[in-house]
Amino acid sequence: MSRERMVEFVAGAASGFVADGVTHPVDTVRTRLWVQGEGTAYRYSGLLHGTVDMVKKEGLPSLFKGFGSVALLTPLAHGLYFGSYEWFKRTLGHRKGGLGLGDSSNAMISGFFANGVGGLVWNPMDVVKQKQQANVGSLYKSPLNGLVEVWREGGMCRGLMKGYWSGMATYGPFSAIYFMMYENWKVACMKWTTQHARHDELNTGHYVAGGFIAGSAAAVATAPIDLIKTRIQVCDHYSGMYSTATRIIKEEGYGVFTKGLGARILWVAPGCAITIAVFEDIRKFCSSASDFGSDGYSSLDMSSVTDGSAFTV
Repeated sequence: MSRERMVEFVAGAASGFVADGVTHPVDTVRTRLWVQGEGTAYRYSGLLHGTVDMVKKEGLPSLFKGFGSVALLTPLAHGLYFGSYEWFKRTLGHRKGGLGLGDSSNAMISGFFANGVGGLVWNPMDVVKQKQQANVGSLYKSPLNGLVEVWREGGMCRGLMKGYWSGMATYGPFSAIYFMMYENWKVACMKWTTQHARHDELNTGHYVAGGFIAGSAAAVATAPIDLIKTRIQVCDHYSGMYSTATRIIKEEGYGVFTKGLGARILWVAPGCAITIAVFEDIRKFCSSASDFGSDGYSSLDMSSVTDGSAFTV
């Protein structure tokens, strides 16, 4: 593995761990908001109510249910995600040997397929994590025990990888929208700093703002599919995206797709902001002595930023 690839993997792993740790409590409440029903021991009206009720009845540590599986697997998943995203960008883009796709199209396609790679690790993590988050009381002895128990119950396809395709239908488009918006944001910021600030380097503030804005938009766009995915992964009596969607609409109405939306945005947007800022800063720091782009533009022709033409479809 080259130094460049190693830097991208390590930066992705570290950024994912930090972001998931910070936003995990919100994710726990969001999971419960989306699986609650007649069979659950709780019924929350929203994020604040759910948070207060969980802390009051189950204690503060309940907000971190399932974090063990996150700590175990999310560094690997994020490392693969960011590493494969950069690899796809180089393969599909304008670099020597690339396919020459326009940068917007490149970002969307690369983001979509990078999610498929990261999802191979994220999916087992999500199944175990969300089962623990949804459950009142202790469910598994440890993250490894959770993975083993899920395997015993359903094997690979109906256990650890349950909901993988619905996850792709959720986070494939999410990643496509997110990276397209974020990369365009970076180009716009670079153009502005070059013309007005008289330098051509972005800082952490640019990365945080871009990640938050792009993450918010992608979170809203894909929220209904994420609700369906969560039901399939957590609840035993749901299977198949179409049948799950029609059943939810029939039994709970269209309004259910907006329940937990605020929690999803408060979980996803800050997570995206933290993740991308840590990733970009670590990569910039580690690559400061290399020649593959310390400003984070590993696949853009920076000579065209000054006239605003760096991003094409």
